[in-house]
Amino acid sequence: MEIKQASNTPKNISKNKPKTETFQKLLQFEADIRDQKSDMELLYHMANETRCLLNYGQAFVFKKHGSTDEMKVNTVSSMAVVDRNSPAIRWIERLILSLSKDVDLEKMQEFKASAYAEPQDPETTEYPFINMIWVPLKQRDGTCFAGILLARLLAWPAAEKLIAERLAGTYSHAWMAFTPHWTDRRKPWLTRIQKRIAIIAVIVIALIPVRLSVLAPVRVVAERPFILSSPTNGVVERIHVPPNAEVKKGQLIVSLEDMLLRNDAAMASEKLKVAAVRYERAKNAAFSDNEAARDIAVTKSEYHLAEAEANYAQGVLERAQLRAPQDGIAVYSDRRDWEGRPVSVGEHIVEIADPNKVEFIIELPLRDLIEINPEAKVTVYLDNAPLSAVSAEVARSSYHSSRLPDGREAFLLAAKPIETTDDIQIGAHGSARVYGGWVPLIYRILRRPIAATRQGIGL
Repeated sequence: MEIKQASNTPKNISKNKPKTETFQKLLQFEADIRDQKSDMELLYHMANETRCLLNYGQAFVFKKHGSTDEMKVNTVSSMAVVDRNSPAIRWIERLILSLSKDVDLEKMQEFKASAYAEPQDPETTEYPFINMIWVPLKQRDGTCFAGILLARLLAWPAAEKLIAERLAGTYSHAWMAFTPHWTDRRKPWLTRIQKRIAIIAVIVIALIPVRLSVLAPVRVVAERPFILSSPTNGVVERIHVPPNAEVKKGQLIVSLEDMLLRNDAAMASEKLKVAAVRYERAKNAAFSDNEAARDIAVTKSEYHLAEAEANYAQGVLERAQLRAPQDGIAVYSDRRDWEGRPVSVGEHIVEIADPNKVEFIIELPLRDLIEINPEAKVTVYLDNAPLSAVSAEVARSSYHSSRLPDGREAFLLAAKPIETTDDIQIGAHGSARVYGGWVPLIYRILRRPIAATRQGIGL
């Protein structure tokens, strides 16, 4: 028994020796994988050096292209550069695409090329390595991000499949080490069903009807104020009330320089007295002198003419003192802007406005012009009360645009407040949102970009 046991010992050692050599090669190969300096060196090592452990005719390294699930050839064994337009590369990519529709690429698959290749392709009959095996490269969460396609003439034994699976895990770990954020960058955000639901939701949201609206500058003005204007050419001597002061009907507001007017009135009064004396003399002389009786009509006309001139001169002199025709507030800029300033006939000086009757003047820019219906709704936000909104309705709109003092072209809209509050003060400024008709949400979002594009390309 002892001699028999001694004779069997060398035979067991000889049987285990090939396995030990294989394990040593595998460990050394994995060490070589960890020694690669870059991902490009790793891919070339994956495609070419794997022949040390696996007997294959040709190897193709695939990885996912962009954000899609389609696999594209990245590296080919014995080739420095991959020509993506070559018929062989296209045939291999179509082969893997056809395979992905039938089986799960996240698992190792052994197949024959003729089972998934198109029969009419010349490569299907010309390509010599018909026995293929797909070896997936997986991320830490188990999803496939790349793979190796190994092709050979003979069928694949189980031992080489195990080695290929072991090497795939090592290569996957090394590849992800070069790209530590691979999982976050390559993992799809949504599944196909979620993408379809998201697209449908976006379309539904885009078609939601909303009110078309635009923002425009607004100012508060008096509604139908009484305007005190210069009755003649002259100079403003004094304004007797400060801006925005309350005034009563008949109160003196503006005084014009009246020296010339006073002289004209005095001269007209003297002419009237002279004409009156002549007229009386002609009437007295008519009783005894027939020739004097004929001059009565002339002297009477001269008297009436002098009387009209005197009344006109006196009226102009009285109008040099501008008085308030109604109760309200005096609206103007500043006394220093007017006192001592020459004015012409009809030039506006002061407005007498009722503070309870105001309206909004909206300056709608040409690029923001929309279809505005009568009594369209308006929301006004005044600068003196930015947290409170004032509701109003459009009362009228200009037929054509007007040039504003700052050079802008705009359509002027007048809106009346639905309810008057203390925050609405004449002269206040702010922003107004003017509402138009109902449109889809996508139109409201893209209205201005579409208009800018149309103006840019000239359509």
